[in-house]
Amino acid sequence: MSRRSEPAVLARESAVPWGGPGGGPAWGRGGAQPGRAHGAPLGRTTGGRAADGRTGGPGHDDVLAVDDLLERVREDGEADAGGLRFLPALDRLVHSLDTEADLHAEGRAAARSELMSALQKQQQMIRLLRDRPEIALNDIRAPLFVTGLPGSGAALLHNALAEHPGLDAPTLAELHDPAGRATTLRRRRAALDRAARLVRDPVRATAGRGSGLLIGPTRPGGCHRLLGNAFHGMTAALSWRVPSYAAWLESADTTEAYAFHRAQIQAVTWRIPASKLVLRDSFHARHLGQLLRVYPDAKVVQVHRDPADTVAACAGIATALRGRTAGQVRAVGPEWADRVERHLVAAERARLDVPRGRLLDLNFADLVADPAGQVRAVLAFAGVTATPMFDRVVSTFVDGTAREARRARFYQPAEFGLSRRELTSRFALYRARYGV
Repeated sequence: MSRRSEPAVLARESAVPWGGPGGGPAWGRGGAQPGRAHGAPLGRTTGGRAADGRTGGPGHDDVLAVDDLLERVREDGEADAGGLRFLPALDRLVHSLDTEADLHAEGRAAARSELMSALQKQQQMIRLLRDRPEIALNDIRAPLFVTGLPGSGAALLHNALAEHPGLDAPTLAELHDPAGRATTLRRRRAALDRAARLVRDPVRATAGRGSGLLIGPTRPGGCHRLLGNAFHGMTAALSWRVPSYAAWLESADTTEAYAFHRAQIQAVTWRIPASKLVLRDSFHARHLGQLLRVYPDAKVVQVHRDPADTVAACAGIATALRGRTAGQVRAVGPEWADRVERHLVAAERARLDVPRGRLLDLNFADLVADPAGQVRAVLAFAGVTATPMFDRVVSTFVDGTAREARRARFYQPAEFGLSRRELTSRFALYRARYGV
């Protein structure tokens, strides 16, 4: 697609780069030096450092520490790491990975690679905004956010909405490389290949279990990847056992992380012009206040399902993903039952401050029983016109996905030491409120 031209005027206040008193960082204008969440460098330092500051000696590849990550980013050609942000959050995540995640050698290398990738994406965004300051004027007007815990049907809704020509859902490949400049066919293919490699192992890990059916480089991607580049993504707790980091994130102010989220979306839609955006993250619901502060005209759709099913889905996904990197996978059922309960309580509190008409609730059972009708309700909520032809497209898509899902073996609470009856009782108020 052609690149969006520079706006002639600043269309709205929400297009102003996030910054100033009470705001988040103004991206591309430099940044603070690394902060320490715990007061000292973290991670193992078995190799030590030479007089020139470089890490060496036996065990260098076993190091997980913020200083080591920054050094490696510089060694990989990212000349200036001084503008990187969210280093206290990174510090907390690294500390949790180093002390709680039970990573084996290959898992430690994979975690290091993922953290370095996030730092490199920050650096690429800083350079892009410095070189093309007009990106900060790219207006993101009235986006639609879809949220719902893993297994809730939020991904199904997101993919169905993406079929509408009036809505634009950035693909996984686009979100994986928000500052990319894939200006040639070869570069576009390379970007798709990178995204395909990114999801290949996770999809294999959950194969046959009803998860990962709608994951692919050209399918709508989850915008949790953008929050992950700021080290503020709860999906880290699915990939790794990081309870202290997850506990910190549950109460953290995510406003600046959402500001960086917005900057990355501005870059994606500057490069590939979009109509009304529809974005998705499983854990937006507990952070609605911060999300709406950064996207003041956004609307949110929350998909609800019986928590016994979403807890089992979270536990199953976590077991599969952690099994790729951990020496042992500890019991995840109680962990995720507790975390889902805290999430739903926090989401209820967050809803209290959402202005009327900005939040729509959707029931998973209704979505499956009447996909065209439910999607039509979402379109009306978003101010987008539905058509009979689109109704047929949605019905065909959902029916096809449902047929594929019926061949899968869905995660069940008993697999993770949980009782469906006890979960039903534990979440009785939530189930009654949303009819799940």
